[in-house]
Amino acid sequence: MRFKSNILAAFSLASFLLGLPILAKGAFTLRTSLEVTGEYERNPLLLSDEEKEEADYTVNEGYVARYSPEIELDYTAGIGDFRLLYTPSYRTYYVSGRKHTSYRTHVGAFGGELYITDNLSLFLEDSLSDSDVGTQSWSDNPYLDSRRFENSASEKLEFRPGRRLVFMLGHRTSVKWHRKEEEEYRNREENFALGSVGANLGHSTQVGIIGDWGLIDYETSDSSDDRFEYSARGYVNRDLRGLDTVVRAEAGFVTTELKHRNDLEDDSRDCKRSSFTGSLSISRDLGRNTRALLAADSGYWSSEEYAGEYYLTTTVRTSIRHIFLDRVETFLDGRVQRRRYERGNDRRDYVYRLSATAGYRFLKWLSLRAGYTFAKVDSTIQTYEYDNELVHASVCFEYELSR
Repeated sequence: MRFKSNILAAFSLASFLLGLPILAKGAFTLRTSLEVTGEYERNPLLLSDEEKEEADYTVNEGYVARYSPEIELDYTAGIGDFRLLYTPSYRTYYVSGRKHTSYRTHVGAFGGELYITDNLSLFLEDSLSDSDVGTQSWSDNPYLDSRRFENSASEKLEFRPGRRLVFMLGHRTSVKWHRKEEEEYRNREENFALGSVGANLGHSTQVGIIGDWGLIDYETSDSSDDRFEYSARGYVNRDLRGLDTVVRAEAGFVTTELKHRNDLEDDSRDCKRSSFTGSLSISRDLGRNTRALLAADSGYWSSEEYAGEYYLTTTVRTSIRHIFLDRVETFLDGRVQRRRYERGNDRRDYVYRLSATAGYRFLKWLSLRAGYTFAKVDSTIQTYEYDNELVHASVCFEYELSR
């Protein structure tokens, strides 16, 4: 499975690199940066109050030194637009003032749009990550527990026969490969066929239908969790130019069906299930230097804790970004989420997260940033409850070259 994923990543990258001599007449932009961050974290292991009282757990704070270089290459010309990005990260954890251990993460991405004709375009995307984060607590938030290799790739053909209609056909594949032997039951591969039809109604409104169909295949000897998944959703995208506001609404149904349902007559799970999925987002410019977003979504997501388990999640998020005097940038993000698990333990989680960040640009290539994040989970199962606080400060060096 991992081998096939590497082939997809290598193919996308090789296609770009082999085409560089042809692309030499285009415009290139190279961006590089290095951010050095110091973090203080309370409850770094995401322990519940019950776990904190156990004698084996004595650590309730930690310090992290993080080094985050980034390199990005953009190319634009008449034949298309292309982008390469590599963002490794190196972390050293200090728990209660003692050197603990170090972890590294490698993230790479390729994206491109090739203009085959005036009406036909090919979109290629590939993202790869190889990460290892030190938390010891399981969580359905991948940013809090990520010890795995992931790769996702997609190819899409978009055809515009005129000014109004847009047709798309494509394919998406992804793999998740966990490092530890005891987590191998969560390894899986996904393959989906994609399609959509959209119509432009005037200059500011687009409506359409999106559909996909595919197989989620768990890479274990037990194939009881393998399932087909297919969905159909309608969407409306409206640009209210007079109000500097963009509204997008999407709604439809997702159906999952166990691949080997005939072998699971006594299984407690539903062999076939259909559920509603929907989202609404409103983004607006509040003046020249302020941007606000309000978004809500609901639907089923695959759990990172148990193979084949899904949970219904409803999320509301709001964020606002403001720039003062072209030098001071502030960002505020808040979200509330409810998760309801489908298997027999009647688990419900309520997730709260608030994050605030401020930065000051001293020079074109030098910035300072600082921020605070608070996260809390209330659960009907006490083991899964935790609260977590993070304070961080960083210095960022940036360089850009255009030709």
